[in-house]
Amino acid sequence: MLLGLGLDDSDSDAPRRIINGEQCLIVGGSEQAHAETLEMVLRLEAELERRGQALGEVSPADLVDIAWRIDSPELHRVALRLHFELRRRGLSFHEATPEQLTELSLGEEP
Repeated sequence: MLLGLGLDDSDSDAPRRIINGEQCLIVGGSEQAHAETLEMVLRLEAELERRGQALGEVSPADLVDIAWRIDSPELHRVALRLHFELRRRGLSFHEATPEQLTELSLGEEP
């Protein structure tokens, strides 16, 4: 699942924006950031549907390609980081735990 957290809306009176899709969850953010993230997720889901794959079935290397195809620099950066860190540590995507994948995608060292 792809999780998007919008932290750019400091207005405590702003409406709470939450979108839950088949393969994503988008929470918070300004109206503009939320709309941009939603657009990216829709492009991602369309590309996954075209490929006949679910997000969990896509390798990090394929996600790099998908992110480039849907013009998402942010997702491309995360996918590249995840791909290279898994290779550097000698792990496959399916061998890594959810905690490891989260750490690697955020660029955190264990």
